[in-house]
Amino acid sequence: MSREKLMKSIARERVEILFNLAFEKARAGDFNLARRYIEIALRIAGKARIKIPRKYKRSYCRKCFAPLIPSLTLSVRIKSEGRGSRVVYRCLLCGWTRKYMIKASKRGLRRE
Repeated sequence: MSREKLMKSIARERVEILFNLAFEKARAGDFNLARRYIEIALRIAGKARIKIPRKYKRSYCRKCFAPLIPSLTLSVRIKSEGRGSRVVYRCLLCGWTRKYMIKASKRGLRRE
């Protein structure tokens, strides 16, 4: 294995470990340490030039770096709009909002 591949695999492991630790600390109530873990994980991913998996990318607040845990630091709403619906995430600590599209079924979009 080349040096770069080894570095990237180690970085992926560390990013995953740091995100898991951040969620544990947030559930325990230590939000400052959880934010710090996420900041470090993002810095490691940037230095190693690796992509953060979608499950982690969508699980922290982009404004305050707090882990998003439903009912603890996150409010989740479903907003219905015409053709497509959206899931709306709102951070309860800073108010940051993010909307994610829900795929519409092909059967519902077909005209007859």
